[in-house]
Amino acid sequence: MARTLTPANFPNAAGLVKGRWAPVYLSPILGSPERFIVAVAVVGPEGFHVEAANALKRLECLYGRAAETAIFAVDVALEELRGVLAANGLAALKEGVLVFSGVSIGEVSEGEARTLRDLGRTWMSALSSLYRYTPEASHDELAATQDGSVVPADRLPVLVLDHVVSVAPGLENYFHEDVRQHRQRRASVGIAGISIDFSGPRLVANFATLQTSAHAQAVDRIKRKMFDLKVRRDGEKGGLFSPRQHEMILFTPPRDSPLLNEKQVERLDEALRDLADQSGREGFGFLAMNGVPEIGHRVVSLESVN
Repeated sequence: MARTLTPANFPNAAGLVKGRWAPVYLSPILGSPERFIVAVAVVGPEGFHVEAANALKRLECLYGRAAETAIFAVDVALEELRGVLAANGLAALKEGVLVFSGVSIGEVSEGEARTLRDLGRTWMSALSSLYRYTPEASHDELAATQDGSVVPADRLPVLVLDHVVSVAPGLENYFHEDVRQHRQRRASVGIAGISIDFSGPRLVANFATLQTSAHAQAVDRIKRKMFDLKVRRDGEKGGLFSPRQHEMILFTPPRDSPLLNEKQVERLDEALRDLADQSGREGFGFLAMNGVPEIGHRVVSLESVN
């Protein structure tokens, strides 16, 4: 028996969002045509979204320890891209140039999906070998800002945990449970909701990444973690705790890196001076280091003092 087709038998396009999207390429070897898709940038009527590769560690199979530099370059370049898209929208996407060496924007195409994020996820899963498609992320995997928007979680605390555990497994339990479970805590207000990444017998520390863009939003997140350190330290004065060292430890790129331009170095230096001044006023330690192993060694060495 023949079946009569009606419009109801076809997918309903109502509610779909149209957007322009473009792949973001990483060229790990300068001068070589070899490249990888490390993100899809999407711009539409409701704003923009950058869907980043979530399996960049696969680069270690090709480049070994040198992959750390490439992964860092991707993180910094995508942070720059978000800032440019926020300021210029589609015009920035059409320019096709990033201010970070080895990372570029490809040809712009049109598409539609339920959301801009869905559009980015669809094309990343179809195009990139450095992307693992997963169900929709929960809010626990995103860091909330005061205006209700969300930003990518800072992976540094987890990376420090992994390094420290590889050297001194006994220190694992001094990391916050959310770091051990690889969950990103939501921002909270009040003493009860302070965020401390590491709390050991001798060291209390928070970790954060300062990107070369040094956007005010990123600096504000670091200042929030510094405030949490101050609250924890003040709460220990005159208490049962033995005197412990309190430190804010940042990951920053080395100033002599060929991947940084003069403007980026100036922004980094300005942000670091601001943060160092605040930590000095509050009276706790402030360190800016250029590698996860260096940060991990700092933690292990302080906790290993007899």
